[in-house]
Parts: sequence; C-alpha cells; structure tokens
Amino acid sequence: MVKTEVKGFQILPVNIPGTKSTHYIYFKKHDSKSNPESVSNTSIFICNLPILSDLQTIKKYFQTVALGATIESYTQSYLTDSTEDLWLDLTKLTSDLPISNTDETASKLPKNCAIITFIDKGSFSLAFNALKKLSSGASVSTWPMKEITTSYFLNKYKQEILDKEKLSEEVAQALKDFDTAEQESIENLQNQANLVDEDGFQLVVGSHRKTKAGILGKQNVASTIESDKAKNKMKKKEKQDFYRFQLRQRKKEEMNELLSKFKADQEKVRLMKEKKRFRPY
Repeated sequence: MVKTEVKGFQILPVNIPGTKSTHYIYFKKHDSKSNPESVSNTSIFICNLPILSDLQTIKKYFQTVALGATIESYTQSYLTDSTEDLWLDLTKLTSDLPISNTDETASKLPKNCAIITFIDKGSFSLAFNALKKLSSGASVSTWPMKEITTSYFLNKYKQEILDKEKLSEEVAQALKDFDTAEQESIENLQNQANLVDEDGFQLVVGSHRKTKAGILGKQNVASTIESDKAKNKMKKKEKQDFYRFQLRQRKKEEMNELLSKFKADQEKVRLMKEKKRFRPY
C-alpha cells in the first residue's frame, strides 16, 4: 500500500520534465499560531518544492490540476534562493535599529518551503481538494519546471554583475541612512539617561556605552533589586494574624496538617507490622 500521509502532511508525487525520477512534495492546510485570523483558512503550506519554483510555476501547475483556483499571494522562504546553508540577517546585530524590507513570514520559513494563499475559500477548496485527490490516489502529475539551458545560466551570471556607479550610490546612501538612524538612537538613549529618578539621582553614562542594553542595563538591574527589597520589606510588615478568623484559620490548618502526618505515620507503622519489621525499642 502506497503511503499518502506523513506527520500530518499529504504526499504529492510529481514528475520533473526531462527526468525519469519522481519528486515528492508535502503539503497541508496552513495554520498560523501567532495570528490565526490573518490566514482565514485559505492558505496551503507546501514544502520540498523542486528547484526554480516561483509564483509563475505554481500558477501553471494549478491551471493544470485545479483550473479556476485563483492565487492571491505566494510567500517563499528567503533560504530557497540562497546558495549558503545558513541565512543571516545582519540588521538584527545592530543596536535597536528597526528591520526594514524584511518579510517576517518569509524569514521564518524553512528552505524550499512556501505558503500559497488563495483569493477566497472557494479557490482554496478547489485547489486543496485537487491536491488531496492526487495524493490519495498516488497519481503522478507533471511539474512545470523551467527549462535549464545555457541561456538561463548566462542570464543568472549577468544578474550577478552589478553596475559600479549604481552600487556605489546605494552603498553610500545605505551608510548615510545607517549613521543617521544610529545617531538618533544614541541621542534618544542619552535623553533617557539624563532623566532623574525618584530619589533625585541621575544616571551617569560612560562614553563606551552606545547601546540600549549598555545604557539601561545597570539601571534595570538596580530597579529590579530595589523592587525585590521593597516587596520583602512589605511582607515583613504584613500582619498575618490581625483578625480573629485568621487565627482560627491558621490553627485549623496546623491541626489538619498534624492530623494528616499522624495518619501517615499510622499507615507506615501498620505496613511495617505486616512485614514484621516494626521495632519500637
């Protein structure tokens, strides 16, 4: 019997043109834990996509297996087009500068995975049922993969060659924007450092502290310690037995605790007597 499902994923066998091998794609309904309402049950999570798969490839495939299923958006992983095994966003290594031009969903997707969102529930049902039917029947469909020729690699090579003047302008502008944003961030933090606390003390910031963690780190630690001291001080001042019902309740709890310990000791003695291990003297 052919296996059609693995760990909640449906298995979709496809044939790559020009090859005799079968490629397996895995898909399921996409469920967003962070924001379930944003998905609205119209998205498919798909992984282990063949190479060079893009929006046009996906559209061509669904035109073949599920004609009428209109795709609204296609979000693929940033790692898919990367030649490296690891993808690193260097903007996250700066102090507290905002990350721009970054799709949060795409940055979290594994390599060769994507999310296909359809325009409405009707299109989604049509596409999902078509894929499910192919999966349950183990039917091999044809994947419209791009033709890889010498012209394709030549175009890819030309895209890697950057215009020197344009690149120089973009780098200069990026460095200028970075310096401006960094300076604004430092000024905002310095303004926070000039604030006077409740006791009338002002935080002194060294010249080497240029990050938010560096400037506010000791201040946060000090405030945490002071808060813990205040809580402990308040607990000491609290009177646990101020009212008469509190005294009765506390005595009742102590008696119940002693009674439960006494019964536990009795049961322990009984078991020892049964095993003839009880030696009171």
